[in-house]
Amino acid sequence: MDVYLVPIGRDRFECYFEAADDEEPEGAARREGAPDVDVQGFFARMRARFAQQLRDAERARHEAPLDEPKTMMARLQRRTMRWIAERVAEQRLLWHLGRARAATLHTPDNLDAASATRLMRASMQRDADRHLRLLVVHTVALLISIPVALIPGPNLLGYVFTFTVVGHFLARRGARRGLNGVTWTLTPSADLTELSQALGLGTEARHRRIHEVADRMRLPRLATFVERMAAPTA
Repeated sequence: MDVYLVPIGRDRFECYFEAADDEEPEGAARREGAPDVDVQGFFARMRARFAQQLRDAERARHEAPLDEPKTMMARLQRRTMRWIAERVAEQRLLWHLGRARAATLHTPDNLDAASATRLMRASMQRDADRHLRLLVVHTVALLISIPVALIPGPNLLGYVFTFTVVGHFLARRGARRGLNGVTWTLTPSADLTELSQALGLGTEARHRRIHEVADRMRLPRLATFVERMAAPTA
């Protein structure tokens, strides 16, 4: 598993990971050969529903744009799927760490190993704390939304909060495993150093350089991530 310590500003770094769209996180679906009890009960149904939501979101993400739906419910459903697809992309790193035993951390080659490790662990700890808080809030929201399920028609509230509850649970578990259960190997990268230098350029030059580095690293979504996360230059 390859993780990248990506510069997003002066002394600011975020961990980054790209995976195939059809990869499911650990716990999203029933494992082959697992006992029948794994597919029974409330939490098993949530896992199954979560796995279906991942498939639906990725399919919607790759479909060609169509005319805007005519009904308000259809428009809301489409926007919901877009929102879920964005959250999938944001949380994939932590979901995959939940089943990783070892990972390679690619770091800027002008950053010493001790500093890179400290920055990575600080990022993981922030994620663990944040997803714990959100897990509590969204679990309460899911319980409150249960009566809505009795109303005929799509239960969008239940659909969204099922996704967020399972997603935050898996994300926090992955962050905790990144801190305590994963063996990390650090690899210096000149490309990441160049990416850091690109952040100090003017808007057009920065955009061009970021995309050049992302193409060279064969990370097609990296440029979008950096430009969304990086603070604008003065």
